[in-house]
Amino acid sequence: MAQILAPSTQWQMRLPKTSTFGSPVATKMWSPLVLKHNRKGAVKSSGKFRVLALSENSTVNRLEKFLNMDITPYTEKIIAEYIWIGGSGIDMRSKSRTISKPVEHPSELPKWNYDGSSTGQAPGDDSEVILYPQAIFKDPFRGGNNILVLCDAYTPAGEPIPTNKRARAAEIFSNKKVVDEVPWFGIEQEYTLLQQNVKWPLGWPVGGYPGPQGPYYCAAGADKSFGRDISDAHYKACLYADINISGTNGEVMPGQWEYQVGPSVGIEAGDHIWCSRYILERITEQAGVVLSLDPKPIEGDWNGAGCHTNFSTKSMREEGGFDVIKKAILNLSLRHKEHISAYGEGNERRLTGKHETASINTFSWGVANRGCSIRVGRDTEKNGKGYLEDRRPASNMDPYVVTSLLSETTLLYEPTLEAESLAAQKIALKV
Repeated sequence: MAQILAPSTQWQMRLPKTSTFGSPVATKMWSPLVLKHNRKGAVKSSGKFRVLALSENSTVNRLEKFLNMDITPYTEKIIAEYIWIGGSGIDMRSKSRTISKPVEHPSELPKWNYDGSSTGQAPGDDSEVILYPQAIFKDPFRGGNNILVLCDAYTPAGEPIPTNKRARAAEIFSNKKVVDEVPWFGIEQEYTLLQQNVKWPLGWPVGGYPGPQGPYYCAAGADKSFGRDISDAHYKACLYADINISGTNGEVMPGQWEYQVGPSVGIEAGDHIWCSRYILERITEQAGVVLSLDPKPIEGDWNGAGCHTNFSTKSMREEGGFDVIKKAILNLSLRHKEHISAYGEGNERRLTGKHETASINTFSWGVANRGCSIRVGRDTEKNGKGYLEDRRPASNMDPYVVTSLLSETTLLYEPTLEAESLAAQKIALKV
């Protein structure tokens, strides 16, 4: 039995034996979960303890049985949650529809539409925007055969709308040179949890500050780790959804967390990051906590939030790959401004040369140096092959843009020999 949204004893909700998926928890239910132990009025169960979801007036929430209901034995129909990126380019929207039977591929799903004038993506007099299903994931909130459907958005004429960055990425990833190199990505998504009413980091005194950074990174303890249950709930929900999540950890600034997705090939990296962000939004919604992807949520001597992107190609992973990596770094140095302009809003507040970042104005690289634009690991240097880490992307970056731009610059961009020579001298790189 998957306890998708109940990662700890504190928030665990026992399901009937007939249930096959984790219990969804409604927004009002998350905080006031009350442990019942053989008290009058407690619902009987085979376990020693049972947790009931209570509303604020301390009556059993009558929605619980419906939220936990498995409809699979009663109908072939499923619920598909269509998800897309909103007008800001970072917000996520979704709506639900009934599908007549379970599906295994996005091509089996119908296109749909939405009111783009209400999301800042179309004018009111021509507001229809068309959703094209592109990837499907199991739904950790509804369970059963229900699915999350990641879509991109087009005009009725079939043209990608401006916020649809997936279409351009798909073109790059379908280029034969890129396909043959099988690009791998491992993306480290950092985020900050904020208290709902004051928009101040979780665990921080309202209007005040905790002790200086140092004790919080990968820490345990009520005075050092804030939001672990949310991180764990998200981890399990992503595993349930078949998102290629590979790990998670508490970050340097208290109230800040990170999870990693990958290695993923090509366009899949962007699909999995976007869907994982949607799941995180839903979990923080239920927890009554605000999710922030701001690259510098708190000014001052506090770490920002990035989205470090690890990247390799087939040639980089084979013998002699370190030379290929150095050639890729050379190309990246020549297009530093293009990458910075596409790596997230507000990144200039984060890339200051402090707090494990490089200056936004200067390209740099180094082995095991987290203060560089591009970091190469010790193992890569030692083995003569491996991967590079682009540390420039902000936490609010579009993964379709970042992954496709890395592939384009390192595999398709062809600088002149003169430009290569000058760049190699400038960054002290022998190729």
